[in-house]
Amino acid sequence: MNRKNIMLIMFLVGWGMCAMAQTHLFVAATGNDGNSGLNWENAKQTVQGAIAIANNNTIIHMKVGLYNLTAEFTVPTGVTVIGGYDPNSAGTDVTNRIYPGYNNNWGIPTLCTILSGNYTHRIATVHGTLEGCIVRYGRTATNGAGVLVDGGTVTHCVLINNMAYNPAETTQAKGGGAYLQNNGSLLNCVVCYNRADNGFGVAGTTGNVTSNTVTQNYATNCGTVADYDGNVYKTVVLGDQCWMRENLRTTHYADGGVIYAGSGDASYPRYFNPGSSAAETQTFGFLYNRRAVWRGTTGSSSNPSGMQGICPTGWHVPSNAEFDQMTTFLQHDDNNICSNVVANIGKALASQSNWSSSTNSCAVGNDLSSNNITLFTGQPAGFYDGSFKQLYQYAYWMTSNTGYNSNYAALRYLRNTAAELVYYTDGYYPNGYSVRCVKNAN
Repeated sequence: MNRKNIMLIMFLVGWGMCAMAQTHLFVAATGNDGNSGLNWENAKQTVQGAIAIANNNTIIHMKVGLYNLTAEFTVPTGVTVIGGYDPNSAGTDVTNRIYPGYNNNWGIPTLCTILSGNYTHRIATVHGTLEGCIVRYGRTATNGAGVLVDGGTVTHCVLINNMAYNPAETTQAKGGGAYLQNNGSLLNCVVCYNRADNGFGVAGTTGNVTSNTVTQNYATNCGTVADYDGNVYKTVVLGDQCWMRENLRTTHYADGGVIYAGSGDASYPRYFNPGSSAAETQTFGFLYNRRAVWRGTTGSSSNPSGMQGICPTGWHVPSNAEFDQMTTFLQHDDNNICSNVVANIGKALASQSNWSSSTNSCAVGNDLSSNNITLFTGQPAGFYDGSFKQLYQYAYWMTSNTGYNSNYAALRYLRNTAAELVYYTDGYYPNGYSVRCVKNAN
């Protein structure tokens, strides 16, 4: 063999060895995507910045911190993303890693690598490996809101508070936490508090699901419910409760009893229509006086209320305690709360349309596009007291509780300029207010 051929063979072997050499890249929330990413001192700031320069045999090391993602990222085949490195980590020493640990640590950026999507997109599609991260607040209209594991592996991660929901409802979105396909693997993960139309925590076609804790995941809805008039209502599951996602618009009780239109003797059940068209009526529903809602009962403060009243068979008028149960559940998810004030859940409940605008920070009427992450879809139908008032500004819902005295019902309301779901005892019995029903427990 001549010298030229020997040199060519040595070059090709050397090139192959270089191509197979493992590359290490580094990401820290305090880094900069203009950096090389080749060590902690020159860390990238985003996982996308590191993936952009990764080759087919790269490990990306991420320090603990909060990484607010503006778009979904993809972990390519041959790339491993490992989170949990201590703020004082040096090199790739795995003894400096912090695994996600217990649930009271999962929202603390100094203890976890948190990948957060703010309910605007899926967190990641994984062809390679994702390890040791908190994956939260992902959302998709298809499958896999937290992660779509497409032939890759997700291991030692926490998938929490993600939602797979198809607004068109033509098909079901599956896998709130994870969806597996092409023999992807989910290993040693915690999957909790995720929502989906189906396959609430984990779903998929083909894959390996081993040694995971999958708990307290739930559906986005409990189907539909129809009233006596044939109106069909969408629903939303919030914790252990299933609520109507629309305001009631029936003119009859479940047994066919009549509810009368318009004003008149308030000892009769009455409804009032704030809509000026069929579309508006479907959006806002009807407003009802107390006689219509309670159907002559004396009220209830129990949880559940036990008051069917105006609701379809199998459903009931919620008590104030049932509203409180809902709000307590919502307050466990920080993304439902505005500016870290636990009472500020109004935007999470209010619809993304029809509210009068407000410049108040955290108000329901401020930036409507950020409303309704719970899917409750609260509409500002106002109220009726001889004329229609506060349309587009207030959403009132009658409860089964007595108000100031026996002439009043207690209400809950949202306001366009406020951030809270308010308790209010001033629902005077002749006046009309919106109604949401809650499904009876099985």
